[in-house]
Amino acid sequence: MSFLNFKIKLKKKRISSYVKSELLSEDSPFIITEAYKSMRTNLMFMLSENKKVVAFTSAMANEGKTTTCLNMGIAFAQTGNKTLIIDMDMRKPRVHRYFEIPSSPGLSDRLGNFTKELPISKTEYDNLYVLPVGTIPPSPPELLMSSALDGILEKLKDEYDYIFIDTPPIHVVTDLAIIASKLDGIVFIVRENETLIEVVKQSIENLERVSAKVLGFIVNDSVGDSLFSQYRYRRKYKARYGYTYGYSLPSKE
Repeated sequence: MSFLNFKIKLKKKRISSYVKSELLSEDSPFIITEAYKSMRTNLMFMLSENKKVVAFTSAMANEGKTTTCLNMGIAFAQTGNKTLIIDMDMRKPRVHRYFEIPSSPGLSDRLGNFTKELPISKTEYDNLYVLPVGTIPPSPPELLMSSALDGILEKLKDEYDYIFIDTPPIHVVTDLAIIASKLDGIVFIVRENETLIEVVKQSIENLERVSAKVLGFIVNDSVGDSLFSQYRYRRKYKARYGYTYGYSLPSKE
């Protein structure tokens, strides 16, 4: 397993906020912009021409996986690559809020044959497109196991240079393990001083059981230059978030 091992120095934000200021823009601090450019270079190096589908996940909720996924999509689109972001978190979807688009119809509606076309939206960023989550299904795993998803991804791979997927936390639900065989790689997000290293290890073991390819880690809220293995983790993290990740209907904006 290779490691990205990048640290992003960010001030703490309210977990419940979904504001456009979290996305990369001309007003983003230089250090943040450069961090994403460096990660972009490393991720491009890891992916060959025919490998372009990458999922972003974390062990638990509220570790910054969605924001990181979106900003990596923006960073790749800035190089002229036609980039698609798919919201595959069918429990607590957030992608549509950042781009101010309707949450449905979306991927789940296409998988369930409720729509014939993939409702992909163009964003305000050049070369960046979004496929929202769609109507929240009663059983996400059943939809994700369908053969229809394989056909959709194969079709999209012909149309886009890169496809980034926002997925639920791997330690909480099994959705990512179900689609692991369809991915070319997984980027794992952790938050310094909050993520339990024991939980991360168990999550990685779960991914290895399904032969998932973990490309590396991105560390959010880094306050120092310590290596990932030297970080201290709060043991109360699992108790705090272990039972808060469930179904949540997004507002149709």
